[in-house]
This record gives sequence, C-alpha cells and structure tokens, in this order.
Amino acid sequence: MRSPELSRFALCACVATAMLAGCAGSQPQIDANVVSAVTQAPARQRTFYYTGGKQTFDVPTGVTQVTIVAKGAAGSNGGPDSQTSAGNGGEGGYAEGTIPVTPGESLTIFVGGSGMRGGFNGGEGRKGIACRRQCFGFGGGASDVRQGGDRLADRVVLAAGGGGGAGDGCIGFPSCFITRGGNGGGGGGDMGGSGGAGYSKLAGSGGAGGTQGEGGKGGAGGGRGGACRGSNGRRGAGGAGHFGCRDGGFGGGGGGGYYGGGGGGGGSVGRFSQYGAGGGGGGGASFVESTATHVRMIASVHKSDALITISW
Repeated sequence: MRSPELSRFALCACVATAMLAGCAGSQPQIDANVVSAVTQAPARQRTFYYTGGKQTFDVPTGVTQVTIVAKGAAGSNGGPDSQTSAGNGGEGGYAEGTIPVTPGESLTIFVGGSGMRGGFNGGEGRKGIACRRQCFGFGGGASDVRQGGDRLADRVVLAAGGGGGAGDGCIGFPSCFITRGGNGGGGGGDMGGSGGAGYSKLAGSGGAGGTQGEGGKGGAGGGRGGACRGSNGRRGAGGAGHFGCRDGGFGGGGGGGYYGGGGGGGGSVGRFSQYGAGGGGGGGASFVESTATHVRMIASVHKSDALITISW
C-alpha cells in the first residue's frame, strides 16, 4: 500500500506536468512572427514637407545608416485665362536609397515647391513677366538631401520636378479648341520626360528632359526656329520657357533636377490672326549617389507638392 507522502508527491508531480505541457496533450507552438514583432524595435522616421527654405536633420546617436525617400514636385498648368486649352504640368519623380551616415552629423533638406508655388529648388518659368493671357506654367522643384554641406555638389538623393505646361494660342476667339499648349514632361528616373509640342500651327516645341550629365535642350520656337527657343536646363535648375513670339503662347518652364529640363519654345503669330501655342517644359533628372544601397527611381509619380521621408 502506497504511503500518504508518496501519494501526495505523485499528485503534485501530475499537477506540475499538466501546467507545463498538459497531462493529455502537447504545448502549442509560439508563432515566430509574434516573437519577431515583440523583439524587433519599430522603425523610426521623420517626414519633411515644403516650407520654401532649407531644413536640417541631425542623425541620432547610434545610427549609422538612413533610408531616404524623396518625391519631386509637379509643374503647374499653363493659363490662367484659358485653362481648358492650356497644357498640363508634368508630375514629379521618385527616388529612394539607403546611405551611410555618422551619428551627430547634420543632413540638409530641400523639399521642392510645385509650379503653383513658383517651383522652389530649381523649377523654372519666366519670373517677373506680367502674364494675363497665353501664359506658361512653372516647372516643379526637385526634392533633395545633401550630406557634408548645402551645395549642389553635396546632393546624395534627389527626386526631380516635372515641367510646366504651356500657354495656348488663344486670345479670346471662339476657336480656342484648335490651339492647345503642350504638356510638361514628367520628372525622371535617370532622365526627365520631354515636354509636348503645342497643338496648333506655328506652335512651339517642348523642352527636352534633363539627364544626369546635362540639362535638357530648350524647345524650338513656332515657325521662327531659334528666335523663340526656350532656355536650356542646367545643373540644379530647369530652363525658362520662351515668353512667346509677337504675342504667341508662352513656353512652359523646365523642372528642377540633378540637371533640369529645358524650357518650352514660344508660339508664333502668323497671318490671319494665327496664334501658335507654346511647348511644354521638360522634366528634370533624379539622382542617387553611387555608394547608396536599395536604390529605386521612378518617373512621373507625384502630382503636387513634394516631400522627403528619412527612416532609421
């Protein structure tokens, strides 16, 4: 016969075993995803929006790399009087990359303004021109992060801006439907999109997209060749659209970028009140430095103001 002490020991052993594994079953598996979610630290990030000026990001203690997502600004439509027949602005580009950083260093941030805001950070039009009809759109500004300074040479991740839409050749006549301004080209990839030619006789040609090696060429003028050509894009900025030949439609401004897009050519005026429309501005080129990893660049994805997000 079993002693009371031995019986109590057996009962306690059975209870302990049941608590750990169940007397008649096995302990359920713990989901690996649950463990991962508990043990991994959540990603941290900060988003910068358009302010019209320079911004900064100080790298936190212990952080040795950051992932940057940048979206360039869109160009604005031509106008303002004949919106239905003015060219549309091009969309901004997208750029992403992971770069090495040093804890405590300061990165400089420039978030591009849309063409409607004047194209801060490289978007171009014809600033200072009084424009009441047959007008142009401004190119959108680029969004970029700079490391080691705030010069153009310090840019490490950049998303380009789209080109501005062109003005039409209409001055109030009922036949506006036959003269439409060219659309702006989209911000790149490694090359910006070209602006569209105006839709009419004597219309200006669109500006070419910028590349990572040179600015886009300005579009030719309608019926007058080089006399009404838009300006070439340059490093960091789009070219100005031509302000029309003898009252023709204005060319759109080039988008900002690593190199900016060319400005659209101006429309020309011919016999019997033929008013040519302008050509759209070219988009700029995006850029990510060669030491970056997880690089991605996409053309023509962003329709308004830009932004930059830094994650670590």
